[in-house]
Amino acid sequence: MKAVYRSRRNIFLAVAAAVIIVSLFAAAFLANVDEIPVLMYHYVGPVEKGSSLYITPETFKRQMEFLRAYRYNVVSLDKVVSYIEKKEKAPPRTVAITFDDGASNNFSHAYPILKKLSIPATFFVIVDRVGVPGYMDWKELREMSASGIADIGSHSKSHPWLTSLSRDGLRDEIAGSKEILEQKLGVRVKSFCYPGGIFDDRAKAAVRDAGYVVAVATNPAKGNPRRDIYAVKRVKISESAANMFIFWAKTTPLYTWIKDKRHD
Repeated sequence: MKAVYRSRRNIFLAVAAAVIIVSLFAAAFLANVDEIPVLMYHYVGPVEKGSSLYITPETFKRQMEFLRAYRYNVVSLDKVVSYIEKKEKAPPRTVAITFDDGASNNFSHAYPILKKLSIPATFFVIVDRVGVPGYMDWKELREMSASGIADIGSHSKSHPWLTSLSRDGLRDEIAGSKEILEQKLGVRVKSFCYPGGIFDDRAKAAVRDAGYVVAVATNPAKGNPRRDIYAVKRVKISESAANMFIFWAKTTPLYTWIKDKRHD
């Protein structure tokens, strides 16, 4: 009996030692990884079967409370650009939050939580859908823009594949959407989100020429500069991250680094 006890105790100690060693290794590794996780959300509401773009309000609330409870450094995209341009290492647990499409549930479900917890986020709007049922209207966008915690960015005018457009088409979708947003909101629009995360050199040049400060994608092609302010990588957050361990993992630089290497 004593032999069995000693065996189990030795196994327990070995596992505990392994966990400590792995944790120390991970901490040392993360200290040298300069990736900034940029989280990508779409719709905050009842989850639709077969879609990975939805997250329930309850899950979103728990995630934001997690960020606050564990003192994450949640920053704007402007600050992400600053870290990249100045080649500065961001503080531990730095993340940024973005939303695509401009759905009305972003205003009704996500925005109140972000405002209560003072968490900044960027909302990318498809201009032609503003005021259409299911999407935010100009009054809601102006309220968020004036709140101090929400930046409004462009997700183009009509959400086309930018790589298929002519030069004039690119200008209309990229510069044209910026002009409309700035006119309607009375603020400078600095960020752009590539529809579907798809872009090429022409689209990127059009974004830069239009005067945007930053553009976000999903998984830029292999060979794209790793810290490119006009092709910032993001991490998609879906209802699978209702598991807080999964959510925590996705907010680590290590996850972004591994995802990047796997894509390469």
